Amino acid sequence: MIKRIAGVLALIALVCVLVPVFGSGPEPAAASLVMGRVHEEFQPTDGKIFVLVIGSDARFGNPERSRADAIHIVGINTKKMRGGILNFPRDSWVNVPGFGSSKMNEALYDGGPALLARTLEGVTGIRIDYWLLTAFEGFEGIVRDLGGVEMTIPQRVDDNWSGAHLPAGKQKLRHWEALAYLRSRHAFAGGDVARTTHHGDFLLAMLRKLRDEVGKDPTQLLNWIATTRRHTKLNVPASEQFRLGVLASKVSPKDVRNVTVPVQIGAVGAASVVFIQPSANDIYKRFRENGYL
Repeated sequence: MIKRIAGVLALIALVCVLVPVFGSGPEPAAASLVMGRVHEEFQPTDGKIFVLVIGSDARFGNPERSRADAIHIVGINTKKMRGGILNFPRDSWVNVPGFGSSKMNEALYDGGPALLARTLEGVTGIRIDYWLLTAFEGFEGIVRDLGGVEMTIPQRVDDNWSGAHLPAGKQKLRHWEALAYLRSRHAFAGGDVARTTHHGDFLLAMLRKLRDEVGKDPTQLLNWIATTRRHTKLNVPASEQFRLGVLASKVSPKDVRNVTVPVQIGAVGAASVVFIQPSANDIYKRFRENGYL
């Protein structure tokens, strides 16, 4: 039981203190974070837990039938306490069950998080335990309440489309800056492929922030718990929140790799898409078997 709790908590830290979603009061009227199980029963395989993390393109609220801008499988091996973030460009051309070949991000619009999870399971062979969904408004609210997030920007960013104007180097991103940076693709040669990698970098930055703050002042754990209570939809007893929070603060970012699937840019008709390359199969196999990358 302890290993299961530790594993779930490690995932919470990796996805902005998001899983299995803290919150022990009435559900918020419009929850910033919504979480559900992919399968009726939670049955982790050999201590491995996988969560599909989705960022939608909805500007307000958190509708489940929108398009996915951010798509990641976060995994943890609860025995070795190692993990991975596997990133998928939103324009990946894949089979969507019941809808045929389509861009991966369309699966969220066609059938909500459950269909996107089924799509990813078909692509990777990984049994996903949970899905987690947030959108623009909720993302900004969480980052604002946590006082911003420090991360390293690899190059100067000037992107009028996303509104990101940031110097290169380590800096603290305020909530609107974080959203603008994570939406930016025109400023990078890799376009959307680079953007999805930056999403994974941000999740690791959140983990570093949690460890640093709680390491310096253990009472900061209460702030993280309070933030997730304000922004989430499901319930976990307060005593368990605290135990999970303590464990999350022990997860080291160096034990979590951030990997984007190899892709090649192409087209289907008039639509620009990316094709996931066969070499991704080795990544899926390693992640599926180990629970880390």
